[in-house]
Amino acid sequence: MNVKGIFIAAFIASLFITTFDADPAEARKKKIPKRPKFVGAVKCNGSCHDAYYQAWTKSPHGGTYNLLKSGVRPEAKKRVNLDPEKDYTTNPLCLRCHTTGYRQIGGFKPAGTTNRKGKDISTPIDPDEPNKEQVGCEMCHSVAGGAQFRVVMKNTRGEFAKEDTEKYGQRWDYANVCTRCHTHPKTPFQPSVHEKYKFDFEARVKKVHPVENFWNEDNLDQKLKHVKDRQGETAQSEVTPLFIEDFEVKKGKLRLDKKTLPYDKKKKVFRYKKGDKENNS
Repeated sequence: MNVKGIFIAAFIASLFITTFDADPAEARKKKIPKRPKFVGAVKCNGSCHDAYYQAWTKSPHGGTYNLLKSGVRPEAKKRVNLDPEKDYTTNPLCLRCHTTGYRQIGGFKPAGTTNRKGKDISTPIDPDEPNKEQVGCEMCHSVAGGAQFRVVMKNTRGEFAKEDTEKYGQRWDYANVCTRCHTHPKTPFQPSVHEKYKFDFEARVKKVHPVENFWNEDNLDQKLKHVKDRQGETAQSEVTPLFIEDFEVKKGKLRLDKKTLPYDKKKKVFRYKKGDKENNS
C-alpha cells in the first residue's frame, strides 16, 4: 500500500473511532445561539411546558393584544380618555406592554411592518395558538428573549442551576420586571385615575398561570422535577435587580433608551441596578 493509501485508511479508521466513541446524548445537544432574541411562547409549549402554556392562554397576559382592538373594554378606555372605537393594535406605546419583545430582536412586529425591500415581515397571528402578539413568557422570565437559555434547559433536560440559565438572560427579579409596564409613568392606567390600577405584585402574580388546573395525561411527564432544588438557590437578579428599559415615542416609532437597557448587546453584559453593576454573559 502506498503512502496515499495508508493516509486514506487511517482517516477512515479515525472516523469510525470518533463515531463509536461519541456520547449519543452529547451529540443530540443543540448549539446555544450567539445572541439572545425573542422566540415566542409557542416555543415553550409542546414537549416542555404545555400545562404552563395552556394556563397562560387563559390568563390576563394571554389576551393582552385583544384589549387593543376596537370596542373591547370601552369603559376602561373612556376612563383614561382613550377612544373606545379606535383600533390600537399598531400603536407603538400600547404594543410595548401588550405584546412580546416589541422593537427588540425577534420580537412582535405589527401589521404593516415591512423590510427595506418592502416585503411584509409582520408577525403571523393565530387565534388558536397565542404567541408573540400577547404578553408571553419572555416578557417576565427573560432579559432580551429566551433563545439562548431555552437551549440550556433542553440540553440539560431541566437539570440546571439558576446560574446556568441566568448567564444567558433568564431573570428572577419578577417584582422588578413587572414595573416595566404596570407602574411605568407612560401608562395611562395610573392609580390617580382609579384605585384599581394600584399594582399589587403578590395579588397579581397568582393570576398569571394557575398551572395546577392544566395538568393531564398528555403532559404530566413535563412536570418540573427540580423546581424545589432551584428554590434553595439565589440568582443574582434576585439580589441585584436588572435595569428596566425606558422608552419614548418619536415620529410614530417607539425608541428604547440604550442607556437603560438591561442587556448591552455590544459589550454582551447584563446590567444591574445596584451600583450599576455589570455581569459578563
